[in-house]
Amino acid sequence: MTWASRDRLLPGGLLALAFAGVCAGVCRRQLDAMAAHNLQWAQDLAFFNQILWSASRGGSWTSPLLLEPTGFLEMVHLHPVFALILPVYALWPRPETLLVINAVVVLSAALPLALLGREASGSRWVGAAAGVAFLLWFPTESAAGADFRPMVFFVPAMAWLLYGAFAGRWAPLLAGAALACATREEAGYLVPAFGGVLLVLPFRAWRWRQGLALIAMGGAWFLFLLLFKENFFFHFDPLNPPIYDPPSPELRAARLGWLAKAMLGAFAAAPLAPAPLAMSAGPLGWLMTDAQREWHLATGPYVHLRSPLLPLWAGAGVVGAGLIARLRPRLTPAVVIWLLVGNLLPFYGERRALAEHHAETRALRGSPEVVALNGLVDAVGPDARVATDYRLIAALSGRAVLWNVRHLYLEDGEPPWWTVEWPLTLDRVDTVLVPLDDPITDRLDDAWRLDRQGAGYGLWRRVSPPPGGLPAPIVPIP
Repeated sequence: MTWASRDRLLPGGLLALAFAGVCAGVCRRQLDAMAAHNLQWAQDLAFFNQILWSASRGGSWTSPLLLEPTGFLEMVHLHPVFALILPVYALWPRPETLLVINAVVVLSAALPLALLGREASGSRWVGAAAGVAFLLWFPTESAAGADFRPMVFFVPAMAWLLYGAFAGRWAPLLAGAALACATREEAGYLVPAFGGVLLVLPFRAWRWRQGLALIAMGGAWFLFLLLFKENFFFHFDPLNPPIYDPPSPELRAARLGWLAKAMLGAFAAAPLAPAPLAMSAGPLGWLMTDAQREWHLATGPYVHLRSPLLPLWAGAGVVGAGLIARLRPRLTPAVVIWLLVGNLLPFYGERRALAEHHAETRALRGSPEVVALNGLVDAVGPDARVATDYRLIAALSGRAVLWNVRHLYLEDGEPPWWTVEWPLTLDRVDTVLVPLDDPITDRLDDAWRLDRQGAGYGLWRRVSPPPGGLPAPIVPIP
């Protein structure tokens, strides 16, 4: 092997090894959490698993579990990207599949960011180090290790879009824009907004043709939503922002500290690339001041809301580092080293806390409590109509009827656009698996029998049907 060939192969090998190692670690942590019934937010994981489970069996792309409209187009959020997930999910139709997909999708953005770094610097080593820097960035790990959300497809989508825009390559630019539009409604303004940035800011060169193309693609997606989707909404609506609720000084300081840690690692040169930063300072910038979203937290159920921002911040840092290496070639080794180690320094406390939490989760897997819970879950038949709590709902997902007991007997506050009789009651289920002291147990009369119990939970089965029999499962109304 010549030195020239080594210079081509070794950087790519470094990136591949880093991807394999980080991906394996994140997936192991998530699968351990699933096995220990210790997920961050099992409710939404069950919701998405229900949708894909039904679709993989030829049924409707639907789940009423979140008390929202049902049906592929009728749901509040539209995720055409489900069509890409379904073939993989059909091979292993379990919620664990979605956890692995979540990790792989987020971490896959390392490839376009590596290409971006190589294009900006002219060095394969800088490019590979840029990809590794993204893999080692704690915000990346927190997004990859969160419970599945289709919104994480924004991460590779925006990364490919950035690479295509910087390099002047149409294929990655359009592919990234298309993937963003397939991810969720917000692409209706995110993609045109980036196109507008390309029209007014030089991103390596003036990219007015690419800018116009992005405006057209995003505008077409927005028009499609207006024509064919009756009940869509943006979590980040630029025309109807949430009422500003000033955070406390402590919360504001915590958020600014989170932002400093995110931007002052290996991506500290981000100000040298103003185009991606200008994009991130648009409508999504509201989230840094919205008191309803806990952005200062490194992990938790709202991590996925940062997805569109992560590749923009990382991309700006990669381009900035690449420009330093291109303009000062003697600094290339220092740039490579900084990219490789810079993101190991911030978020040290959060990394240690996450490692300790994972160790506790792994110990919990074989505990008597989890063994007893698994026995109860295994005793629930695949055709059972189940009501359960937040902790076990993901483990019991993948069935025709599944409800959260917290959504039963809510007599007030009928959900918007709900077309089924209200309130929901125990007449819809034949199996209840909840803690023994759950308030729902007060409604379990002589029609129910406590069949098994363990770990503070009880498994009740219906012994007599309700008057008129069990209602049919909720499906989209034509």
